[in-house]
Amino acid sequence: MTLTDWASIGSAIFAGISALVAAAAIYFPARTQASQKLLEQAQLSLERAYDALSGNGQIVSPPAPDRLNWLTAARHIQRYKSLKSKLTDTTFRVICEEQEEYWRHRIYLCLQSPNILQQTYFQGGNPQSGQQPIAKISALVVYAFSKWPDGLADPLDSVNQHELIETGRALEGNPGLRVYVEGNAS
Repeated sequence: MTLTDWASIGSAIFAGISALVAAAAIYFPARTQASQKLLEQAQLSLERAYDALSGNGQIVSPPAPDRLNWLTAARHIQRYKSLKSKLTDTTFRVICEEQEEYWRHRIYLCLQSPNILQQTYFQGGNPQSGQQPIAKISALVVYAFSKWPDGLADPLDSVNQHELIETGRALEGNPGLRVYVEGNAS
């Protein structure tokens, strides 16, 4: 092989590598942008679920026993789950799970009322009012979402409580907390 042949082979290899680098430069940002859009829509779905259930974000407990509101909230929760399952980037999944915890808590608080524990709440009142019963599936989806997921590790499990007490920083300026913490084992 001559020097010219080696130069031709080297040029071809360099061109191939350049093409791969160019393709990667296009592919990876596009993939990241797609994941970002999925994350944004997932977050929006949870916000919309809460808004539908609570009456446009007003803290109302219990939420109105409105069939359509419950159906809409449950549908948004299910769409959220679908969007979340499509997130492949670890960073975006962590952000999504953090948002999920926030909205789970908000929905949980919305459901805290003795009135909502009564069967009549879900049955829709009297037939003359035109109020329809809440669909069982929507109530089940919303309530299931509001509960802490099985198998999900609690971030507080990794905190060394005794170390926090020993350093004393958490107890500074709060004698009531100090007495409470030092007087109780857990």
